[in-house]
Amino acid sequence: MSKIFNFIKSKFFLAIIAGAICDLAFAPIHFFPVIFISLPIFYWLCEEAKNTKELVLLSWCYGFGYFLAGVYWIAISLLVDAQSFAWLIPFALTLIPAVLALYFSLLAYLYKFLTNKISNLQNHHKIIIFAICWMICELLRAFLFTGFPWNLLGYSFAVSDYLIQIASIFGVWGLSFFAVLLGLMPILFLQINNQKLCKIIPTYFDKIFAITILTSLLLVILFGVNRIVNTDITDSRNLKLRLVQGNIKQDMKWNPQEKYRNLLKHVTLSDQKNSADIAAVIWSESSVSYAIEPNSEIISFLQKAVPQTQNNSNKGALITGALRMQAQENGEIDAVWNSVFAINNSGIASFYDKHHLVPFGEYVPLQKYLPFVQKITDGAIGFSEGEGPKTIHTDLFSFSPLLCYEVIFPDKIIDKKDRPDLLVNLTNDAWFGNSSGPYQHFEMAKMRAVEYGIPLARVANTGISAFFDPWGRVINKINLNQEGKIDVNIVKKLEPTTYSRYSFAPLFLLVFSLLIFFTTRRNVVRQNYSG
Repeated sequence: MSKIFNFIKSKFFLAIIAGAICDLAFAPIHFFPVIFISLPIFYWLCEEAKNTKELVLLSWCYGFGYFLAGVYWIAISLLVDAQSFAWLIPFALTLIPAVLALYFSLLAYLYKFLTNKISNLQNHHKIIIFAICWMICELLRAFLFTGFPWNLLGYSFAVSDYLIQIASIFGVWGLSFFAVLLGLMPILFLQINNQKLCKIIPTYFDKIFAITILTSLLLVILFGVNRIVNTDITDSRNLKLRLVQGNIKQDMKWNPQEKYRNLLKHVTLSDQKNSADIAAVIWSESSVSYAIEPNSEIISFLQKAVPQTQNNSNKGALITGALRMQAQENGEIDAVWNSVFAINNSGIASFYDKHHLVPFGEYVPLQKYLPFVQKITDGAIGFSEGEGPKTIHTDLFSFSPLLCYEVIFPDKIIDKKDRPDLLVNLTNDAWFGNSSGPYQHFEMAKMRAVEYGIPLARVANTGISAFFDPWGRVINKINLNQEGKIDVNIVKKLEPTTYSRYSFAPLFLLVFSLLIFFTTRRNVVRQNYSG
C-alpha cells in the first residue's frame, strides 16, 4: 500500500494526470484553458528530469495519460461482440496508449537533445524548440505505421469557428504549433521549485515573445472573422441534400433477421415522395448490409430511395455505403472492399473503395505472421485497399467520398486535379457508444472543411450527422443516438485554400522563419555575453 501512495505522490503520477487532463480541451468538453495547466507541467517535468532515463519515462507517463483519456473509446468497440473480443479490453486500455506514448518520449528526448546542444538559450527560445518538437512528433504520428493523427493538439481550437480558420493556411498542424506556444506562456512568468510555484522575472525578449504570441492570437481571431463574413457562398441552383441517420445499433446492423428491416427503415426515412427538390439522399457507411453488384435485385430496391428532382428529370442520386465484392469463377469471394456507391435511376453511376483502412478493425497487418489474430469487424477476410482519393460526378454536383477513419487524415482528402463541389464523409460510430469518440471524430471532419474550403456532408449511422459550410460551421445536424433526416442547401465551395494548394509548405516556411530569427537572436546574445 505504501508503494501505491508513494507513486501517487511521485512526478510520474503527476505526469499521467497532466496528460489525461489535456484531453479536456477536446470535444465534447472543449475546456481550452486546461492547456495552460497541462503543457507547463509537462514542460517543467522535462526540464527537471535528472537524467535521460527519467526524462523518457516521465514523458512516456504524460503520453500514456494523454492517450488513455483520448482513445479509451477503442475498448468500447470490443463490447459489440463481447464473447469474441472482450478479453482484449485490458490490452486496448494499456497497450495502445503505451505504444502511442512513445511519441511523447521521442518529443522530450529530441527537445532535450537540441537544448543541450545549443548554448545561451532564453525561455522563449526553449518554448519555440519545444513547439517544433511537438509538431514533428504529431507529423510522425500521422504517417508512421499507417498513421493515427487522433487528438492532435490543434483540435483544441475547435472551441471557436473563428480560431480554426487559420487552418486554411497552415492546416491543423499549424494550430497545434500555435497551441503549444500559447499553452506554455505561463513558463515565461512562473517556475516550480521544491514543489512550490514561484514568480520569475522574464527577460526583455521573453516579454516581447509573450506580447507577440498574444498579438498573434488576436490576429488569428480577426483573420477568422474576416474570412467568414467576406464571401457569399449561396448556390443559385438551390440544390438540396437529404441526410438520413438510421440510428441502428451495431449489434443489430448485420443481424440476418434485421438486415432487410434496417434497409427498409432507410428507404422510408428517405421519403422519396417528398424529394422533388433533393439532389441527393445520403446514407451512412455500410448502411446497406448487403453486397452491391451491378444488375442485382438490391439495386432495384435501392432505387426507391433515389430522389426525383424537379420536373421528374431523374437526375437525383442515392449516396450510400455498402460492401463491394470480387468472386472467382467458382463463386469463392477473394476480395472485399468497404465502398461508397452513387446510385441513380439507371443503376450504379459510380463507386469508391476506401483506401485508408483501420488496422485490426478492417484488416490485420502482417496477417500471414499473425494467423491467430482476427479483425473486429464482421467477415472472414480483411478488406482490400482502394486506389486513393476520387471525385465522383453526379448529374448535379461532384463530391469526394471519405469513409469513416479517412476523414481524420488531413492529407489525401481530394483529387487535386478534379476538385469536388462537396466532401462526403460516411461513417459508423455506433461502435463507440456514448463515449467521446464520436464527438472528436465529428470535430475532425469539421477541420477538413476549413482546410480545403469545401462544404462537407457527414452522415453517421447513430450520429453525429451534419452539414458543414466551407468554414466548418454547422448548418444543421442530427445529434448522437437520434433517428431522423435533415434537408440542407448545398453551398458553393471557396477558392482553393493555401493549405490545399501547398500542403505543409506554409507551415515549414513559418517554422524556418522562426528558426532564422531564433539563430540570429542567439548569436546576438552570445556576442553580448562574450563582450
